[in-house]
Amino acid sequence: MRRLGICLVWFLSLICAALAMSCSKGAAPGSTPQAAAPAQPQTAPAGQPGIQPAAAPSQPMQAVPAAAVIASGQYSADPDLRCDLLEVRRVSGGALLIKWRTVYTPGGQASGGLTASSPKVINYDFGWGDIYYIDPAENKKYGFLTDSEGNRIIDVYWGNFSAGQQHGNWAKFPAPPLTSNKISVNIPKFPPFEDVPVSQ
Repeated sequence: MRRLGICLVWFLSLICAALAMSCSKGAAPGSTPQAAAPAQPQTAPAGQPGIQPAAAPSQPMQAVPAAAVIASGQYSADPDLRCDLLEVRRVSGGALLIKWRTVYTPGGQASGGLTASSPKVINYDFGWGDIYYIDPAENKKYGFLTDSEGNRIIDVYWGNFSAGQQHGNWAKFPAPPLTSNKISVNIPKFPPFEDVPVSQ
């Protein structure tokens, strides 16, 4: 009888030890479910869409520096439309590149009497022959270039502007002689930009 009791105690202690070992495999002593390591994302079999892990937070976007403005002028038909001359530079092929932008300055409103005001629209139009520059050193006028098929080498926006809208424009011209380092730029219906330096 005593031997049966000893065997029973030995058997129970083996069961307890086995239970303790299986519990210790599930979590370390004192750990909680929140402290457990996060599950790794499973990869989907080839050819099947899988759940992509969340992307790492992106770096803050750096501000793009605004183009330097050489000079500005107001539209003759409405002072809320502005022209900013941005670049006058010699480029390869004996050409002169001129860049500018037209900007509808926010704030121009059309009054409607007693009714609520609504943003006005400014219409900008011009003639192609009014885009040119003058070389005062030679007292010579230069129009924009065209290709062998007569297409204008120029990109200028015309039409309606709404409040806050802006458009970039550019044109290529024959370059003045190397001795000419200042020109007068004419953008239609804006005051002429005088004594503009020509960068190399």
